[in-house]
Amino acid sequence: MGRNTLKILLAVLSVAALPAMVRAQTSLAAAQNQYWIPEGTEFKLALHTAISSKTSKKGDIVITTLLDPVYTVDDRVALPKGVRIDGRVQEVHGARHRGKGGQLYVLFDTLELPSGQKIAINGSLTEVFSSREGGNGSKVDAEGDLKGGGASHVKQAVIIGAPVAIGGAAGGMAGGIAAGVAGLAAAYFLPKGKQAVLPAGSLVGMRLDRDLTITLPPENNKAQALK
Repeated sequence: MGRNTLKILLAVLSVAALPAMVRAQTSLAAAQNQYWIPEGTEFKLALHTAISSKTSKKGDIVITTLLDPVYTVDDRVALPKGVRIDGRVQEVHGARHRGKGGQLYVLFDTLELPSGQKIAINGSLTEVFSSREGGNGSKVDAEGDLKGGGASHVKQAVIIGAPVAIGGAAGGMAGGIAAGVAGLAAAYFLPKGKQAVLPAGSLVGMRLDRDLTITLPPENNKAQALK
C-alpha cells in the first residue's frame, strides 16, 4: 500500500471517528457539570420569613438562604453559601386549650441557583439551631413538624389528678363521680399551649427527603471551582 493511499485511509478513519470523539467529550463535560446530592443530606438555613401557627396559612411561602456550602460525596461544592431555598406551609394547627401547643409543617420545594435557575427539591425541617426572641421555644419533632410547647405532663397530672385524689379521700361513689367531673373541667382549663413560632432570622436545619441532581452550565461550573 502506497504512502498516499495510507494517508487517505487514516484521514477517512479520523473523520469517521470524529462524531464519537465529540460525543465522548460532550458526555465528559456534562458529567463534570453535574452534581449529585444524596437523600438525607443536611442543610443549615437562615429563615427570612416569620412563621407562626397563629398567623401562617396553608400555602404561605417560606424563604430561606443556605448558611454553609453543600458538598457532593466527592467533596465538590454543589451549592455555595447564600443559595435561596423556598418552602410552603402545608399544615397549620393553632394552640388549643388543655395544654395543646400549636403545630406547623413546612415542605421545602424550590432551590434557586445564583444563575436564576430553579430546581425542584423535597426537604423537611429537622431542628431549630437558634431562634430570636419570640420563638416560644418551638421545636421540631421526628416527623418534621414545628411544635409549640404545652403544659408539662407533671403539671397536667397535678391539675387533673388533684380533684380525683380529693374525691377518693372523701370516699363514696358520688364523691368519686363529682371528682371525675371536676378533673375533666380542670383538664379543659389547663393553660393554653404555646403557638409554634419561628421569627425571621432564626437558624434552622433542613434534610433532603429525595436525591437531588444539579446540572450547571460550563461557565457556572468554573465559577464554582474557584470558590
